[in-house]
Amino acid sequence: MNVDVQIYVSNFVKFFTDNPEELQKLIGVAEPQDFFDEVEKVANNNFDKGEDIELTQKQMIGIILKLNHMQPEEDVVSIVEPYFETSYGKIFLN
Repeated sequence: MNVDVQIYVSNFVKFFTDNPEELQKLIGVAEPQDFFDEVEKVANNNFDKGEDIELTQKQMIGIILKLNHMQPEEDVVSIVEPYFETSYGKIFLN
């Protein structure tokens, strides 16, 4: 683990250790240690990719949803066809 990642994660843990109410509001029913482990894992991945170590809002939301077993719904793409089905057959909608 990189020193910068260690410092970031230790500051992250210290903040939430000092403010346990904020941690509970953020993570819901998830376990704090699981949350900190996931934050460390994502911070390491960011460092390995050459990105900023700090987690983005999207990454933080992804961790929280994962730990609370609340995966976002898949985007359903409906394809509108240019014809309409009738009892007589298809009618082209142009």
